[in-house]
Amino acid sequence: MKANRKVLTLGLGLFVLTGFGNVQSAAAEYVIKFSHVVSPHTPKGQAADIFAKLVNKRMAGKVKVVVFPNSQLYNDNKVMEAMRLSDSKTTGIMAAPSLSKFVKFSRQMQAFDLPFLFNDIVDVHKLADSKLVEEMTKPMERKGIKALSFWDNGMKVFSIKSDKPLTKVPADFRGNKFRIQSSEVHAAMIKALGGTPQKLSFKEVYTSLAQGVVDGQENAWSNVYSKKFYEVQDYITVSNHSYLGYLVVVSKSFWNNLPEDIRSELTAIMKMATSANRRFAAKADSEDRAKIEKAGKAKVVELSAADRAMWVKATSKVEDKFRRQIGAKILKDIHTLLGH
Repeated sequence: MKANRKVLTLGLGLFVLTGFGNVQSAAAEYVIKFSHVVSPHTPKGQAADIFAKLVNKRMAGKVKVVVFPNSQLYNDNKVMEAMRLSDSKTTGIMAAPSLSKFVKFSRQMQAFDLPFLFNDIVDVHKLADSKLVEEMTKPMERKGIKALSFWDNGMKVFSIKSDKPLTKVPADFRGNKFRIQSSEVHAAMIKALGGTPQKLSFKEVYTSLAQGVVDGQENAWSNVYSKKFYEVQDYITVSNHSYLGYLVVVSKSFWNNLPEDIRSELTAIMKMATSANRRFAAKADSEDRAKIEKAGKAKVVELSAADRAMWVKATSKVEDKFRRQIGAKILKDIHTLLGH
């Protein structure tokens, strides 16, 4: 190493190695703080831990990842604000907020919230792995956010505290309030189904259900189980009406400042974590549903083909309402990709 090599420091400080009268710099260290809002046992939580474990093992002395689950560091709104305001070249903020959180940075991302756009998780992966998502996430970079990967939770189901399940629309939704994420598409969908939408943060959901602030909610099986929503609900309807997924993002200034070889290695590890996430999500879909059914507190109800068709028909105008915001061309390209 040359004596005048730039010294990069973080956390552990500057280590100086001396030899033959020359001062030499030690290897640089970067720290990534990975913040998320769910339990470590969920597909997202497990994938974040896998990413951290692989980075900390394979890139020891160069990059360290510290995971903060259950909103310990930030909630999903504050983490992106912190990410955008960060100007550190050595400490990076990483997160995996729900896709609906990115709408204010890219209107095209609303496509992921559309009801019944995806037939199943295979359809979701077709879009997530396509070149179209590069166009959909590109506007975020102007806001200081770099998109890295899409992570699964799963297809959503509906739950409710009521004397009857959610099967008929709008009859079974009418007069009931449903917690939704901060998404205008979700709000339009609930209204189309006959209910009243109520935006609440994820950490407020259990208490709001238990206290009757809202009557029901929509979520993937892993969240329904890990956060014990099933304990305060009477019915769960297997609607699979839309996708609950996450976008792994990092502060752009930090990412761009990383040496190219470190970015390449982190990108390769992120692909491995994404593959693991999909396995975890698929497993949770079946196993967490089985655990909920075994608990016997909320009855799981399947939609008949006829009832599902009515749900699809009732929500069919939601896409039309957001066509201009999302973009007619990108929606057409998505439908072509999915074979619709």
